[in-house]
Amino acid sequence: MSTINDLKAQKYVEAESKRYETEFKQLKTENERTYSSESKSKELELKKMRDDYETRIDKLKNEQERKLSEIRQKQSRSLAEESARLKQETQNLKQIHTDQVEEIKISQQNELQEINTSHQKSLDIAREKFMKEQAKWKT
Repeated sequence: MSTINDLKAQKYVEAESKRYETEFKQLKTENERTYSSESKSKELELKKMRDDYETRIDKLKNEQERKLSEIRQKQSRSLAEESARLKQETQNLKQIHTDQVEEIKISQQNELQEINTSHQKSLDIAREKFMKEQAKWKT
């Protein structure tokens, strides 16, 4: 009887082993499917995150380039305005200088004329005195 019981036990063990192997294969296949689907979904999610990140970086770069361009344009306008203002100021200063030089020339000419006139009067007065003195001595 022990051989019958041993055979039954052996068949039971073999049946349990087959059932276990079958169940193990099913679990393994199911786990592989689950892993594969989860892996794909996470890879897609990761790809989407990368694309979003790259899109945001591109938007930020474009925004920064736009702002930099605006700043450069403002700076160029400011530089042009300052250059024009400086040119106008230089012209004004040159005109003022020229006017002052002319004014000084005119005042110096007037002063020279006054000195010449004064000198001529002094000479005329001295000549008259000389003539009077000479006339006194001749008579």
